[in-house]
Amino acid sequence: MDKLLKKNEMFQTINPVNDNILKTYYFLSNKNINFKLSEAQNAYNEWKNYPFNLKIECLTKFCSFMQKATDIMAYSVTQEMGKPITQSHAEVNKSINLCKYYCDFKESVFIKKIYTEYKISYVKFESIGAILGIIPWNYPIWQTIRSTIPNLLLGNVIIIKPALNTTECSLILEKMFLKSGFPKGAFQVLLMNPNQIESVIAHPIIQGVTFTGSTLTGSIIGSLSGKYIKKSVLELGGNDAFVVMKDVEDIEKIAKLATESRLNNTGQTCISAKRFIVDKTIIDDFIDAVMQEMKTYHRGNLYDESTKIGYISRHDLSEKLYQQYKNIILNGGKICLEITRDGNFFSPALLRIENDNCIVNKEEIFGPIGIISSFSKEETIPDIVNNTPYGLGASIWTKNLEEAEEISKKIDTGMVFINEVVKSDPRFPFGGVKKSGYGRELSALSIKEFTNCKTVIIK
Repeated sequence: MDKLLKKNEMFQTINPVNDNILKTYYFLSNKNINFKLSEAQNAYNEWKNYPFNLKIECLTKFCSFMQKATDIMAYSVTQEMGKPITQSHAEVNKSINLCKYYCDFKESVFIKKIYTEYKISYVKFESIGAILGIIPWNYPIWQTIRSTIPNLLLGNVIIIKPALNTTECSLILEKMFLKSGFPKGAFQVLLMNPNQIESVIAHPIIQGVTFTGSTLTGSIIGSLSGKYIKKSVLELGGNDAFVVMKDVEDIEKIAKLATESRLNNTGQTCISAKRFIVDKTIIDDFIDAVMQEMKTYHRGNLYDESTKIGYISRHDLSEKLYQQYKNIILNGGKICLEITRDGNFFSPALLRIENDNCIVNKEEIFGPIGIISSFSKEETIPDIVNNTPYGLGASIWTKNLEEAEEISKKIDTGMVFINEVVKSDPRFPFGGVKKSGYGRELSALSIKEFTNCKTVIIK
């Protein structure tokens, strides 16, 4: 460790369940960061020239290591961010499935032939360098894998700036990438404080930045990327609507799905159903069904597979969530199911609002608080759904598929799911519009976000 490091250049990870210190880490000095960036440059020079089949071989080995270390990774996720162990296992398994999905890709995905009057004409998608991934804490394994694997497959190398409270999760992945045959420096974790981020973005080896997190921080990262002419992808959260039409047959089933979506990861999910928007003729029955379901989410041992709800990951986030809860009530929100708080634990709550301009439409609520409102005319649904600065996802529940599809055309989001909860799937592009950010992750499209899209013409 650099001898020049001082006490104020260290940080600690804290268990959100009991506030116990898990580990102490040190931020890298600027000298060490520059050394690691040089390693990334050397790794890129090597990795970009690997034959595609060898890239797939390394990725396959990495996938195998992940499968063997599932329990270790899941334990670290639960310990660092307070997620129930069953959900931590689900996150790791989902990440493994993403790796398997990309292992099936063919090299032809990087070339698009264009038939013209020329003898040969095509577009080739080539790597550009190192991509800086600024990773959030809510899905520390999944978010890292989601942004990393497509870029490595293309030939880019990855620099990860992890959320500090989930540092160990990132370091576990770093070790596995190195053991899997990737060149040293192809995947690196940089433990740096916010004041060091700009100099890293400015570094010549960094050619792209992918960020997942708050809109406020995302605007700063986007500005820095623009300042230094670096490509960027921003995934900045959402305020997803869960629209329920009056023709649904099984209110209890749909209420259960709504509750599961809202409370998954203790409500700390960008694509969870944050606003239940329900036809006024069935809203009372829907409220009753949601409350009954929410009451089954009991506080328990996070390592017990029956526990379905965990903890808010940091104390500052707990304070913010509780203040938002009180502000909604002060602005007219009616309590259907009252919250109880003990440190970083919050029981599920349900609030009903009638004011379309309520604060809940303007802010993302990152915790186990469901918000419900009604509509009386189906033609007003798009306006209600769009009445938020965010535009990540939305779901519509109805038997009338044609009408739902027409409504979907008027909804300003990156994703619309009909009779299905919004979810991330490696086969489909993931991302939003408005203050939910720009760019896409997942699918073949994600590979082309950080590329040199090169036109080649031979006459």
